Amino acid sequence: MHPLRILHVEDSEQDLILLGRACDAAGLPAQFQRVGDGVQAVAYLRGEGEFSDRRTYPFPDLIVLDLNLPGMGGLDFLKWLRNESKHRSLPVLVFTVSGSVEDKARSLAAGATGYFVKPADFEAFVRLTESFKQFRRDGEDKNNEVT
Repeated sequence: MHPLRILHVEDSEQDLILLGRACDAAGLPAQFQRVGDGVQAVAYLRGEGEFSDRRTYPFPDLIVLDLNLPGMGGLDFLKWLRNESKHRSLPVLVFTVSGSVEDKARSLAAGATGYFVKPADFEAFVRLTESFKQFRRDGEDKNNEVT
């Protein structure tokens, strides 16, 4: 069984470190790739440019998406993703600082699998990452998928 492959679409390196530590504390083997905005996330999923080597940049099992990104924001990326037939079933968890009811409604309407306000406390973050275990795909290797 491979580690959970997570594409973290987030412009903060610190949030990636925190997410990695929370997965470790939750006992969830995870492999992270981070891109800083929606444009890079599209290139990653398409396997374009620097992301063309799927051994180095494997197709993700799960996307963790921030809404507030430079360039193509999280909602625009999510809308693009759900309009791509090959990616419609890819789980996307929105992790954001926004507790706005409108942001949550827009994210879920655009196709987010879940919406979470980034926890302020590390233990809450660990409990949240424990739910990631449901997204592991046993026996299926999408390492070479290029879309």
